[in-house]
Amino acid sequence: MRILSFIFIIAFAVSVSAQMPSVKKSFENGTEAAQSGNYEKALEDYRKAILLSESDETGNDFLAKIYFNIGVCLYHLNRQTEAVEVFNKAIESSGGNYQKAFYALGMAEAKLKNRRKAVAALREAVRLTKTDGEAWFDLGLVLLEEKNFEEAEKAFQNSIRYKSIASADAHNNLGVILALKGDFASAEKEFKVALRKSSGKSIEAQNNLQFCESHKQNSAQISPAKLEFSRIENKGE
Repeated sequence: MRILSFIFIIAFAVSVSAQMPSVKKSFENGTEAAQSGNYEKALEDYRKAILLSESDETGNDFLAKIYFNIGVCLYHLNRQTEAVEVFNKAIESSGGNYQKAFYALGMAEAKLKNRRKAVAALREAVRLTKTDGEAWFDLGLVLLEEKNFEEAEKAFQNSIRYKSIASADAHNNLGVILALKGDFASAEKEFKVALRKSSGKSIEAQNNLQFCESHKQNSAQISPAKLEFSRIENKGE
């Protein structure tokens, strides 16, 4: 089984208002470095922007953006504990309403296997933006790890409703949950949708569909434990 993974589609915050020129320049340099994958250089520039902002009347919204971008860099550098701390600073600076920071916080906590904290953060993300299909999908993945299949089912349904790019994987996971309930007919339909949406590339859905077909022939000797959830790897932007 692959480790818990997710789609991490969080763009670096790039909007800068009338900040002091040196602060703005450091921020822009950091964003340019981050977008080119030079995260260590980006961290230097963003931290410089924070230091310079101490002598400027920098608004909390702008500080939240800097902290958020630092957190994304740390996440990509696999420094998740530090990323969690900085994402929390971004949320605090924003007054607790920074949806992307909650989403990113959930992803970092999931990486650290802090599943309950990950679920809490992701629930905040979908509360703030109900139509975020990617956040719903990733919430579903963490709920699977918690074996909370009932809530995971709802999360995957919402990820499909709000057009997550992982909708094929969501359909496959719904199929597995339905099969675990004993509803193999409905599960088979979900696996077929998953295959269609993935252009036939979903190995999990293909294997699960074969399982359902075998189950029809000899249900007494086949264990539902052979069903495969889709836990997709980080696809980046």
